[in-house]
Amino acid sequence: MINTYNLFATTIVHGKIVLQPELHKKILNYVDKEIVSPSRDFRSVINGYQFHNDFDGKKDLHNLLGTYFKNNYHLMIDHGWLNVLNNNSYNKPHSHGGNMVCSSVVYYLSSNNNNINFVRDTETFEIKPKLFDFVLFPHDLVHYVLPEERNEPRISYALNLQRIMIQD
Repeated sequence: MINTYNLFATTIVHGKIVLQPELHKKILNYVDKEIVSPSRDFRSVINGYQFHNDFDGKKDLHNLLGTYFKNNYHLMIDHGWLNVLNNNSYNKPHSHGGNMVCSSVVYYLSSNNNNINFVRDTETFEIKPKLFDFVLFPHDLVHYVLPEERNEPRISYALNLQRIMIQD
């Protein structure tokens, strides 16, 4: 099932890409191991973790998602990173940048996900993602995740995407 929302004259796509169980488990095991002694990189995450470098399963995840977005949207991955939110951690309002970046995606690797919120002017729109959902949106659209009490981490893979130039 794919839902498309035309918000603020902005298109957001909400769909699902099911991940192979072995790859999903490999990524979750990496997150469990890294939370104990994280090599963290904070950008928009408060009291959580971001992993911008390589991680167990990143290459396979990158290939799966890259193929999907290339074939369906003519987009290629510029950069991808894991976001891990624990109890009461959150993503502050932000947008994504980059010289060639045109779109961003959040792909959900956990079942315990609170809403992703999008803002344009004075309007806000929320999407409640489930396991293996993705949300594709313009890179410059401000978005955030509010703090929430949780027992399990909220794990997502964020991507910045570039347009693929199609030659005649």
